[in-house]
Amino acid sequence: MKKVDFGWKYYFQPTPKRLRVFGDSLAAAGTLGASIAVLNGHPIVGTVVMIIAVIGKFISNFFTENKKEDNENN
Repeated sequence: MKKVDFGWKYYFQPTPKRLRVFGDSLAAAGTLGASIAVLNGHPIVGTVVMIIAVIGKFISNFFTENKKEDNENN
């Protein structure tokens, strides 16, 4: 399995596919959960769920593949 790095300097670097899919899934599930909570009369719960989903998606952008280690193995 490929190693990943995490940090501020990797925000604009390509995100590994599995982490990108996880972040997008978290955002989609959070949006659905927040919408259901708001429609059922719980706007605070909906807001909290949406904030957690957005933060999770944002954090997933800080990961990138460790290209230095890939070059050493070849």
